[in-house]
Amino acid sequence: MPKKWLSLRRPLVIGLAVAVIVVLVTLGAVRYMRLYDDLSDGKGLLIAAAALMEDGGLNIESQELDDVEVSFQRSQNKLESAANTFDSDPLILVARHLPWLGNQIEASRGLVEIGADGSDMGLEAVRAMRSYHNVRDSQGGALSERVTVVLDAVEPHVDVIEEELAAVERRRQSVPEDGLLGPLDSALGDLDYHIEELRARLADYRRGARLAPDLLGYDGPKTYLILAHDNTEMLGSGGFILVYGLLTVDHGRVERLFFDDVNGIYLDWRERTGEYIEPPRPLKAYLLRDWSMGLGEASWWPDFPTVAEEAIELYRREAGSEEPIDGVIGFNFFTLGKLLEVTGPVTVEQYGVTVDSQNVTEQTLIITHPQALRPWESDRYDFTGYLAQDVIDRTLAIGSSRWAPMLTALHTLGQEKNLLLYSRDEEVQKAIAEQGWDGGVMPSGGDYLMVVDSSLNSTKLNLVVQPSIQVDISLDELGNARNTVTITYANDYTNWAQGKDPHLASLVVGAGTLTVYGNYLRLLVPEGSTIEDVREEGAPVAAEAVWQEHGRTVLGRYFALPQDTTKTLSFTYLVPSVLNTSQNPFTYRLLVQKQPGTAAIPLKIRVEPPSWAKATSLELDGTLVESSSLEVNTDLRVDRTLSVSVVPQRSAIPHRSEQ
Repeated sequence: MPKKWLSLRRPLVIGLAVAVIVVLVTLGAVRYMRLYDDLSDGKGLLIAAAALMEDGGLNIESQELDDVEVSFQRSQNKLESAANTFDSDPLILVARHLPWLGNQIEASRGLVEIGADGSDMGLEAVRAMRSYHNVRDSQGGALSERVTVVLDAVEPHVDVIEEELAAVERRRQSVPEDGLLGPLDSALGDLDYHIEELRARLADYRRGARLAPDLLGYDGPKTYLILAHDNTEMLGSGGFILVYGLLTVDHGRVERLFFDDVNGIYLDWRERTGEYIEPPRPLKAYLLRDWSMGLGEASWWPDFPTVAEEAIELYRREAGSEEPIDGVIGFNFFTLGKLLEVTGPVTVEQYGVTVDSQNVTEQTLIITHPQALRPWESDRYDFTGYLAQDVIDRTLAIGSSRWAPMLTALHTLGQEKNLLLYSRDEEVQKAIAEQGWDGGVMPSGGDYLMVVDSSLNSTKLNLVVQPSIQVDISLDELGNARNTVTITYANDYTNWAQGKDPHLASLVVGAGTLTVYGNYLRLLVPEGSTIEDVREEGAPVAAEAVWQEHGRTVLGRYFALPQDTTKTLSFTYLVPSVLNTSQNPFTYRLLVQKQPGTAAIPLKIRVEPPSWAKATSLELDGTLVESSSLEVNTDLRVDRTLSVSVVPQRSAIPHRSEQ
C-alpha cells in the first residue's frame, strides 16, 4: 500500500474513531446522567443519614432510626447501581486502560465501592443502636449496674463495623492517587479524615468498654479517694481541695460514699503528730509560710497522676488510715454544673437549699463562707460534701431515660478536663491516659505549651479574672522555634460585682480590701528549652525560677493584679530542633494543653515559617484552616493541636554546621 495513502488514511481513521466516540457518548448520555444522579444521590443520602446519626447520638428516637436505616439502604442501592455502571459500560471499560483517564476512573470506582461499604457500616450502626435501645427499654435501672448488659448487646455489631472498616482501609490502599483531578483528590482527603475519625471512635469505644467494668468494680469492689477542687481558687490540677470523699463501688452499686472537710483531718493530724511536710517553694513563699503541706494543697501539680499519688499519701498520713485505695477521682464546680444539667436541681436537705446548674458555684461559695462565724471555727464545707454526695448518688443511679445525656455529659467533662481519673492499676491507668481522662502532662512529638495559674493570695478571684493567651512562633533557619507566649489577665472586679449578692461580692476578695489577685504563673515548655526574655507590662523582668518537672522545663513567676486593672506577661524562649524534616512536607506541630478546671480561655497562635520554606497547609485539631496567614483564633475549652506543613523554596537547606 502506498505511503501516501497511509498518510491520508491515518487522519481519516482518527476522525472516524473520534466520531464513533462522540456517537457513543451521545447515545449513552442518559446512562451517564443516571450514573451522575446515582453518585450524587448516593453520596447525599449517605452524608444525611450519617449526620442524623451523629446529631442524635444515643438520644436518637426509634422513628428517626427508621428514617436513617431507609436512607442508608437507598444510598447503598444508588452506589451499587453506580458501581455496576462502572463495571459494565463499554466506553468506561475502554477508558480504564488509558494512562491518565484510567486513574480517574479507577479512583472514582474505588470511592463508589467505599461509599457502599460506608452504607453497610451505617446499617450495622443502626442495628447496634437498636440493641442499645432494647436493653435500655427492657432492663431500665441505673446505667452503672447495666454496663455489662449494654456492652454485651452492642459488642457483636462493633465487631462487624471494625471488620468492615478494615475492608475499607484495604480498598483505600488500592485507589490510585497520581495526577487525580481536584474533586477526586479532595474526596480522597475527606475519606482519609473520616477513616481516621471512625478508627479513633472505635478505639475510644474499646477503651471505654474495657475501662467501665474495671472502674465500676465488676471484678471486685473498688475504693476511690475523691478530691473536690475549688476552681474559683486555682491550683495546678484544678483548684485547692475543699473536701475529700471516699467512694466504694461493687458491680456498679455504691457501697459507701461520704465526704469530709480537709481542714478537719489536717488540724487533727498536726495536733496529734506535730509532723511537718515541706511545701513546694512557691506555695511556701507566697501562701503557707510556716504551715505544713496538707491534703488541701495536693493539687499544686498540673499533672493529675502526680496529684493523685500525693493525695493518697497525704490522706493516709492525716487520717491515720491504712485502707487500700484503688484510685482517685477529681472534680470541680464545672463538673457539678454539667451533671446537674442532666440530673436536674438538687435540694441539700440539711441546709434546705436547692442548687441547679446555673447557681451551683455561687450558692456553694455563699453557704461555705458564712458572715457570722470565722471560717476556721465552723464546719463550713459540710455543704459541699452533702452536695457532692447527692450529685454523685444521682449520677450513678440515673434512670434509663437519661442514660444518653449522662453519657454525653461524662464524655464532655472528660474531654474538657473537668473530670479526672486515676487508677493504681497500671493497665487501667494506661487506658485512662489513652482516653485523655487522666489529666496528666501529655507527651508530644513536637512543640508543647501548658499555661498553669495558681491563686496564692487567699481569694476566689478566679471567678472574676479573665486570661487570654497569644503564642507567636518563629521557625529559624535550622528548624528551631523561637516562641513568645503572651498572657493578658483582666481583673474587672467592679463590673463583675454589679448586681451580685453583696456577701458573694465581698467573700470573693477574701480577707483583703484591695481585691488583689496574686498568681503564681507557670509555663510548661519542651525539655531543653532556653529562656531568652521575660517581660511584665513590657518591662524586662526575670523568670523567678526555672526547673524540670514531668519531663518539661517549667518557667515560673509570681505577680499581683489589683482591682480593675489588666496585666500582660510575656515569655520568649528557644525550642531546639522542633521542625520535623524526616518527611516531605516538613511539619511543625504544637500541642497546647488545657489546665484542668479552667474555662474556654481565648487562644491565638501565629506561626512564621523558616525563610527558606513556604507553608502549604495549616491544621487545627486535624481540620484544615483556610487562612491567608498562618494564624488561628480558638480557645482552650479542650487541648489544641496545631500543625503547619512547609516545603523548601530553594534547593539548599542550611545545615547545623552552617550556623
